[in-house]
Amino acid sequence: MTYGDKKLNDAIESLITQGFQETHILENIQNVINFTKSILKADDVVIWFESNDEKSFWSFYNDKKVFLSKDKISLLLDGRESIFIDNNITLIKEVNNILEYLNQIDNALFHKIQNEKNGQKFILEITNIKDKSSLFPDDDNDKDILQLLSLLLVQTINMKGISSLAKYYFDEQEKAYKKQKDVLQNDLENSDIFDVNIFYKPSDILNGDSYSIYKTLNGDILVYVLDAMGHGIGPSLTAYSISAIIQQKIKTSNNFNSLMESILDNVQYILTDDEQLTCGFFWFSKDLSQVEYVVAGMYAPMILDDGKKISAKANNIPFMNFAFDFSITTIKLKNFQKFLIFTDGLVEDTQDLNVNLDLMLNDEEYISHIYKELDLIKLDDDTTIIKLVKK
Repeated sequence: MTYGDKKLNDAIESLITQGFQETHILENIQNVINFTKSILKADDVVIWFESNDEKSFWSFYNDKKVFLSKDKISLLLDGRESIFIDNNITLIKEVNNILEYLNQIDNALFHKIQNEKNGQKFILEITNIKDKSSLFPDDDNDKDILQLLSLLLVQTINMKGISSLAKYYFDEQEKAYKKQKDVLQNDLENSDIFDVNIFYKPSDILNGDSYSIYKTLNGDILVYVLDAMGHGIGPSLTAYSISAIIQQKIKTSNNFNSLMESILDNVQYILTDDEQLTCGFFWFSKDLSQVEYVVAGMYAPMILDDGKKISAKANNIPFMNFAFDFSITTIKLKNFQKFLIFTDGLVEDTQDLNVNLDLMLNDEEYISHIYKELDLIKLDDDTTIIKLVKK
């Protein structure tokens, strides 16, 4: 596929025609739109592209091309990257008329995106956002999510051919992967109490797995691993977004139940209709006398306590985007020694290695050997392993 010297807006318009063969590009744009609606709990998302004459923005909405005056948006943004406005602004009323919304617009976030490669500008319009209290610019994580969505939108639209497309996707996915890794945290890295051993490897560049280890407000310890279903952009966005939410919520959480309620309330909006999340959350008391856990659809994590192995079997089904309850299990501990949690890539992707999970829990030399072997092989699934050992 090549566009030659066609203007970008003509190229994008061709995406809508029935004869266009590269339908995956249009699907990718729609995936970004759908994800934006989910993560920011919005009624609608519209992408406005800068026109050739630079006097207006245009979009396709309900199978027709619509235009919006550039001056009105530019004056509103006034050099800012994003602005949140409510229904008393004239622009909101104009957008409502142009797009013929059935429901009244109560608020909207306009986010400007600059395509540095060719100077093209476009505006991400997100309408009727339900949870205005956690919105950009007050929440740095929402800001990061908007920037990541901007990056994905640019890489989806800015395509010059199959060969350059491959390189472009690789470079941009590397940037997205770095953002994913930046949200991971290990508060026990220099612990006097624990040795922490972590293996984290995506099957491709982007990763549907995520994890972190946190010390809580009252000195307890939260360890979690999550695995978003699928491969590529969608699961990586899901994993990143949930991890970013946890990073914020843990700062004000002092008990496991309230933290899980807050996390799962957000998960319902992040997951798409056909997406599932398997995960394990473990909240250890600071004196290691007990652990509370939520395990949804994962292979059972293992605890070595007073010489006995405890299998923390799943107490919840995989999480989906409809309202659900969750169960918490509490285990009393006599003499905590070790803890092992892992995503299903370890079991389902390593038949040739004949991985022995009991040895991974009990034998430090064996788990180091498995990590080295996993580093050498091509994985079909993202794989994350965390092992805690009390010194």
